[in-house]
Amino acid sequence: YKDYGFVYSFSASVVDTGISKPANYNEETIDTINDNVKTAQTTVNSSDMPNIIFVQLETFIDPYELNFLSYSEDPIPNFHKLMQNYTSGYLTVPVVGAGTANTEFEVLTGMGIRFFGLGEYPYKTVLKDTSCESAADVLGDLGYATHALHNNGGNFYGRATVFSQMGFDTFTSKELMNITEYNEIASWPTDNILIDETTKTLDSTPNQSDFLYTITVQSHGSYPDYKVFENPEIQVTGGDTEAEHYQWEYYINELHEVDKFIENLIDTLSKRDEKTIVVMYGDHLPTMGLTVEDLKNKYLFQTEYVMWDNFGMEKKKVNLSAYQMAAEVMDRVGIHEGNVFKYHQARRNTKNYQVDLETLQYDLLYGKQYTYDGENPFERTKMRMGIYDVTLDSIQCISETDHTYYIKGTEFTPSSEVKLNGEWYDTVYVNPTTLMITGTELNDFDRLAVIQRSNSSTRKPLSKSYDRSCYALYSENKWKLNNNTDTE
Repeated sequence: YKDYGFVYSFSASVVDTGISKPANYNEETIDTINDNVKTAQTTVNSSDMPNIIFVQLETFIDPYELNFLSYSEDPIPNFHKLMQNYTSGYLTVPVVGAGTANTEFEVLTGMGIRFFGLGEYPYKTVLKDTSCESAADVLGDLGYATHALHNNGGNFYGRATVFSQMGFDTFTSKELMNITEYNEIASWPTDNILIDETTKTLDSTPNQSDFLYTITVQSHGSYPDYKVFENPEIQVTGGDTEAEHYQWEYYINELHEVDKFIENLIDTLSKRDEKTIVVMYGDHLPTMGLTVEDLKNKYLFQTEYVMWDNFGMEKKKVNLSAYQMAAEVMDRVGIHEGNVFKYHQARRNTKNYQVDLETLQYDLLYGKQYTYDGENPFERTKMRMGIYDVTLDSIQCISETDHTYYIKGTEFTPSSEVKLNGEWYDTVYVNPTTLMITGTELNDFDRLAVIQRSNSSTRKPLSKSYDRSCYALYSENKWKLNNNTDTE
């Protein structure tokens, strides 16, 4: 936008989508690319497959990469300790300041954003109606249970649709969590909720290895330009103006809180008797007008990652691009599957690496899919929202005067909302087993459902499956499941 102006840049972002057909695209070219992918056979067996957990840390960077700030103490000591003891390095990401979903897309698919249209989000274009080979597909075919976890709205970036296009079994979003803690300005949930949700997810598949993709949110912008902390745990010095100083002070102290989350998550996982590898990385640098002169490494499109494990993997110092990360992890544990991931394992740093990657991506998403013999084998999954079903157990009248009712069940959250006779009804969340409605007398054959409603501006249901829990009133205060009730 700075180089070409608003009109051109905005117009190009609307019409310039997808990957252009490469000049040499044909079946022979694709066969040659795939024939040159030589990898070892997958060596890990089903009884020895480690849990693989990705934790995408929202706007998480190493504060010591900022050369204009100083701190009273290390803001992220736990992340630094992990980097000293486990594989780590710089991670080149496709975005700066925003665009979480594009880093996510690269990590999950192994595909590069650079080949798509100007400013394009594949989550909002091709993946809206096209299934796409991903780490979830590949690991799922090996027997992994595949999950996504995010303490923000499920419909943000269209994830409730996109993750099913990528082959995930479950997706637990903010609407399926009992979130009670928020950051100091109440703009985003803290990441602590993700520790219990991780445990719950892993416990839900006792006889399977798990692939879990977690997306945090606590350190998300924007950052207040006024004083928030009276006595900040990390004293920050720097910033050209008072407003900038307060922004950086807030942001650095949020990173410090996320670092505590990292410590607690690793501590929790280390106590489980399961082989596990955890990859943690920042999705992009923060906003606030950073330039290359502000950074020690002089590069805006770079964060850092660390790869913790509990089974003695060799420590390495390796710099990666986001689209190479999943292939690197699979390679480290002996998994050589998936067309794009095997491509990275075999062709990284070879001649025509980027050119052939672009051609391969075109074939898989927009071409004739010669790689798949003409038919995409990866179908959209019937992904479950949340790990456990919301259930309705009973409805109790607690006040006949003002017609107040307790709705009893399981897995209720602040996003649970009653639908009465097909219409949304004001609902009070009491606790995970109780909701309350008031003001309308319930009559024989009224239909009532509890549905997890999206936190996005559309407020649409995350899933229609909950309508199967409709109850019909047959006599006062006695409810019976109506198996013939039509779904919404």
